[in-house]
Amino acid sequence: MKLQYLIQQHQAELSELDRGILNYILSHGDTVLSMGIVELSEQVHVSKSSILRLTKKLSFSGYSEFKYFLRHQQEQATTISQQKTIFEKQQEDIFATLNYVKTVDLAALNRLFDRSKTIYCYPTGFSQKKALEEFSKMMLSMEKRVIVLPNKTEFDMVMPMITAEDCVIIASLSGETENVKENLTTFAIRQIPVLTLSAPGDNYFARHSTFHLTYYCDFFQIGRKKIPSQSLIGLSCLIDYLIRSYGLFTLQEGNHV
Repeated sequence: MKLQYLIQQHQAELSELDRGILNYILSHGDTVLSMGIVELSEQVHVSKSSILRLTKKLSFSGYSEFKYFLRHQQEQATTISQQKTIFEKQQEDIFATLNYVKTVDLAALNRLFDRSKTIYCYPTGFSQKKALEEFSKMMLSMEKRVIVLPNKTEFDMVMPMITAEDCVIIASLSGETENVKENLTTFAIRQIPVLTLSAPGDNYFARHSTFHLTYYCDFFQIGRKKIPSQSLIGLSCLIDYLIRSYGLFTLQEGNHV
């Protein structure tokens, strides 16, 4: 089991302080493996007790067991990654994304889409833009007005027009896109519902949005120079699942009329 899965399982129990510690651990995985609890506490500016409480929330007996888990996770990931073909990684991204979203109750999200006058979508990259354009096209067939904002300038320009009767979808890879954080703050103040989509992890977007969903995108190497690459096929699968889920929701609602 990966640390990201544990974080998702215990999401409700984690405080902002816990999230800060975990964010450091996820960002400095190799370095943390060589740290004792005192050194880690100094790096993240918290007490040893705070770290111990966090490990117990994640169902470990203490810091030593937690470090053993991290080390084992790294060794396992390295071995598996070396053994997998790029096609197996493709399948894993698809299956992991679909298996994850099947566990999520999308009822509230479907109701949000249904009552929103306009769904504004902002992609933080080219691949995210293609996925959200497909979402826009398919939602249009269900009579939902969806606007994909192609760049940050247009996103900022349309901000005053977005109201609490609308909703916003932001698709990112890291969930840490710096120049979007101010937009999320504004949405929170104005009580505008936001759905963020990103790769797994305890990221800023996940912590500062109304809804958050994850898609999986493992690294693989391509070309003669073995360039590390990521495919966002998982995001396309997630978007497709959301379209189908909303389509089923509207079908069932129509049968009740």
